[in-house]
Amino acid sequence: MQRRRLPLRLPHAATYDACVGAPRKEPRKSTQPAKGAPAPSRSRVIPAAATDPRLARVQRMCERRAFRERETSITREVSEIARQAARDLERRGSFAEAWAEAMPAELVAETWIESATPVQLLVGVTGSAAAFAVDRALRAGALALLRSRLQAPGLRVRTRVGRSPA
Repeated sequence: MQRRRLPLRLPHAATYDACVGAPRKEPRKSTQPAKGAPAPSRSRVIPAAATDPRLARVQRMCERRAFRERETSITREVSEIARQAARDLERRGSFAEAWAEAMPAELVAETWIESATPVQLLVGVTGSAAAFAVDRALRAGALALLRSRLQAPGLRVRTRVGRSPA
């Protein structure tokens, strides 16, 4: 069942303005100033600001308000990456040197250090055959050599099979 729409009756214009509380919009005028006339100011001036101190305060605040420019540079991200790389090099540098000394050269080429803490060294390997070879080398004396070079008597070495990050 359809609803019947009643015709909309608007009150007289003056009554409407009083009810709504806003002046009626005037038709748009040309935005270009006449030749030789000064350009209109972009800041809005509230005429009642001179009489009402609250409005004057709001006007002063609007004039002083500074919009912050959006930071579009990548300097913060680049410096964070550089700090992280320096931190990783500091942490893993001695571990990488000790790993290269303790392991055979052919295994060093197939491994990489994923994480290094004073308690545990996580080493990534290219495949299960390389993981088995690393395990055999560690049992053959490389683990004792790593512990003595790093001065970490409780050091554990874990291997993880995966792809090289490089």
